[in-house]
Amino acid sequence: MVAEGCDHARRDSFDVRLHDCGLPHDGGIGKTRDMKFSSRFAVCFFGAIFTALAYTATAEEPTASPAPSVSETAQDSTTEDTTTEDDETKKVDFPSPDEKFAFLIGHGEDQQTIDLIDKKTKKVLQHIDDMDMGSVTYRVLWAPDSRRFALMTRAGHPNQDVMVFLLNGNKFQKIKIPELTAEIPARIKAGKEHPHVAANNWQEAEKWNKDGSLLLTIDNTIDGAGHTASATRTVLLGFDKSGKPKILKSTVKYESRNDGD
Repeated sequence: MVAEGCDHARRDSFDVRLHDCGLPHDGGIGKTRDMKFSSRFAVCFFGAIFTALAYTATAEEPTASPAPSVSETAQDSTTEDTTTEDDETKKVDFPSPDEKFAFLIGHGEDQQTIDLIDKKTKKVLQHIDDMDMGSVTYRVLWAPDSRRFALMTRAGHPNQDVMVFLLNGNKFQKIKIPELTAEIPARIKAGKEHPHVAANNWQEAEKWNKDGSLLLTIDNTIDGAGHTASATRTVLLGFDKSGKPKILKSTVKYESRNDGD
């Protein structure tokens, strides 16, 4: 129906232009075959054809989709959270310095997951960890050479531990590191009650050094009843060629203070 309407409109337009030139439009063109075409007729006739063709192109040309705005383009180029059918949110984060790797982190109501992926293709290369707790969060500290990373796993408050992974062939191998704690001596507690644990041997990967060693801190803090006692341990962890870890240096700083001092 739409095409037929367009044909009538084009024919009517063509007839009007011929009528304006003083020409018949109901077969009259054939009857004037022996007439000498004046310059006025030629101009009008070809003008009518041009009008009909222009109308046809306008009527049949599809409407172009609007170009994306600058904000839409920027949004497409950034990483966004996606939600799966089981209400699990997945996010790509923590790209490696060489831009080859990243992590796909899944946040569900009762389970958290983290997988190593190819940053470009988003293909999962290796499952790294998962926990059946809704309060778990993951953070990653990459070494500058992209051949090792420290995974920090926070399980609610006030617990966080560190796992270390080194590239071995085409897989990142989990390295068993020494147990890292910071004990608070009795003298630092000063005979006080401390009903609240602010940091329960909270492990933090601070920095990868150029020689491949990793600097970590371990924070153990208790407080309450007007007093705070803490022990903060700093550890420099080295790795041999096989990836075996060794504590190169360890220092502990203690603090005992009355709240409000």
